[in-house]
Amino acid sequence: MRDDERRDYERRKWRQVAGHFVMGAVFGAGFAVALLLGNYFGLATVIDTSEAPMLVRAVLIVGIAGSFAFCAAITGFLFLVHED
Repeated sequence: MRDDERRDYERRKWRQVAGHFVMGAVFGAGFAVALLLGNYFGLATVIDTSEAPMLVRAVLIVGIAGSFAFCAAITGFLFLVHED
């Protein structure tokens, strides 16, 4: 395999991992928003009683989205490694 082909191959794989990361972030943010809008487990009620509810909501959404994104990227990477 030539260097150019190898570089293109690696770029393609990293783009796929980045795609998994973005997909996980979108699904995680959607999941967090669904939790807040549905008021499951009384989560929205508890957040509303805090001193800075908007900040708590933002941290919750970003945290869950980041967790989903990281896990999706790791899973995608493992699938790609196993594929080769």
